[in-house]
Amino acid sequence: MLPHARPGSVAGLVELLNDHGSKEDLYRIAEELLMEVDDLLPVVEAAALLAFVKSERGDIELTPGGKAFAEADISTRKEIFREAALTHVTLLQQMNGALASKSDHTMPLELFRDILQEHFSDDDVQRQIDTALNWGRYGDIFTYDSESDRLLIHHGAMPAEDARALPLH
Repeated sequence: MLPHARPGSVAGLVELLNDHGSKEDLYRIAEELLMEVDDLLPVVEAAALLAFVKSERGDIELTPGGKAFAEADISTRKEIFREAALTHVTLLQQMNGALASKSDHTMPLELFRDILQEHFSDDDVQRQIDTALNWGRYGDIFTYDSESDRLLIHHGAMPAEDARALPLH
């Protein structure tokens, strides 16, 4: 299951850890952010899934990739996030692979809803889709057209000659 956390929350946690010397107690971070630990856990899980942090026995520690992400400018952050997401997140791998394999580089989002409904409740499916859309757009993996309910591969995610061949919607 993809942890329901926004990329900005992950970035904030990683930046905070970087400012704290790369390692901190989870409870101290929650206290500093005036949050309950349970509310912070999805953000920690997302950062761990992306291999930006390691979490053991209540401590969170930045990985070298997390440190690079924390210290990068926004365009480099997006590249690092994209690479991490496509390396570690199965749903985003599936979406990207499907888009890359189609000649028009588009795909109905309904396909992924149907796949997820085999494993999750309707509410969880929606949360997974929402999170995947947030992560995919942040990482410039794809865009989403809400009118047609279709994913479109991000123009920067494919070779330039393929991007020129895409129809403009």
